[in-house]
Amino acid sequence: MVDGHMASDLDSVFEQEQERFISEWMEFLRFPSIGADPAHHGDCAACADWLTTHLATMGLRAETLETPGLPAVYAEHLVDAQAPTILFYGHYDVQPVDPVDAWTTPPFEPTLREGRLYARGAQDDKGQAFAFIKAVEALQNTDQLTLNLKLVIEGEEESGSRGLSAMLEPWRDRLAADILMVADTGTVPDGTPTIVMGLRGLLHVGVTLQGPSHDLHSGLHGGLALNPVTEITRLLATLLAPDRSIAVDGFYDGIRNPTAVEHALIEKTPFDPAAYEKNVGMPPVAGEPEYKPLERLGFRPSLDINGISGGNADSMKTVIPSSASARLTVRLAAGQEPDNCLQAICDHLTAHAPEAMTLTIHDAGSAGAGFRIDPESPPVQLARTVLTELTDCEPVYHWEGASIPIIPALAEAAGAAPLLVGFGHEDDHVHAPDESYSIDQFRRGFEYAVHFLRSASGAALTH
Repeated sequence: MVDGHMASDLDSVFEQEQERFISEWMEFLRFPSIGADPAHHGDCAACADWLTTHLATMGLRAETLETPGLPAVYAEHLVDAQAPTILFYGHYDVQPVDPVDAWTTPPFEPTLREGRLYARGAQDDKGQAFAFIKAVEALQNTDQLTLNLKLVIEGEEESGSRGLSAMLEPWRDRLAADILMVADTGTVPDGTPTIVMGLRGLLHVGVTLQGPSHDLHSGLHGGLALNPVTEITRLLATLLAPDRSIAVDGFYDGIRNPTAVEHALIEKTPFDPAAYEKNVGMPPVAGEPEYKPLERLGFRPSLDINGISGGNADSMKTVIPSSASARLTVRLAAGQEPDNCLQAICDHLTAHAPEAMTLTIHDAGSAGAGFRIDPESPPVQLARTVLTELTDCEPVYHWEGASIPIIPALAEAAGAAPLLVGFGHEDDHVHAPDESYSIDQFRRGFEYAVHFLRSASGAALTH
């Protein structure tokens, strides 16, 4: 059950402290903590140290932990070995800011405009993580943090979580928990409170075809020498069948189909194809045609060519280029084994490569498997109750098509049930210029975290 005094004390705390919360949030955002760029690794370390100090001033036991990659921030509040334990995961690293000229204001100079805070990381994930942190502070200051709480906030989520992944085994005891709370997701397009019930896994593959030893004159060699750009497009086309399914032997092995309960919940999740088309400029017609859009997004895999390079496309230059390259990413459904799928794709490319050229597969790897969450699990049911009572609106369940690759491995290491509730929205423009997060969204994240943590203190969190 959710506590009976849902709003009164919470409203007063947020209203009284809102100006300070925003000021501290802006301070957090000023660190250009681009984890994927070695030039900013010093900024990442400074950001981690700032966050560790901030958590310590709140009364948590906090420390910066070294990893083989960038440092992770760890903090804890332990009350009783018999009390429920929640592990919160977030990340302080942010995406690169290119093209910087497309930003209205500089990406690391947080700017408040019309109720939104604009900066790189405003939502993903500094804004969402900081709303949770401020909720913890509010509970701590009023002696209402009566469960065991652990926080791990890493610096490499946007580039593969290399450091944290390497430390999961040695940190098993430190991370042990009942629930893994994640606030790095969003709501469905109409803003209805959303519990994300699964994420897809991720593969990445680089492909290069080497043809002639040097660029050739297309008039002297056209019709004699194979063209690597032409051949790489032919090769990539073999990956997909005419109906847009993935034409790789063994690729679909192991996929878990939706259960009857999941099917019923999908039907309740809003999806407007016309609104999608208006938003992105084309209708939702990719993927396997026999599945509905939300099934294709959350329960089926996808394969995308992210880019092709080779030759000259900017001016009149009549050459047959010597080589061509492409980048692929593959989203995996729950049940697919990443290594097997990667091997199947590499075997397919090798088997279909033109004999007169040299195929090189490079930078091929897995960033993690897909997973799904039991809709009837106690943590999900508690989150549903909290969101319903907070918003007077029944939340929807959503199977997200994106990936947070560390989550399955972190949940396994911690022995915790994942629970993904976030308040991001398409309007936030994450990973793009003018990323932002509204004060209202920040407040909703704060409210949810306060009431979930307070309600979980006396709840049965396992079956």
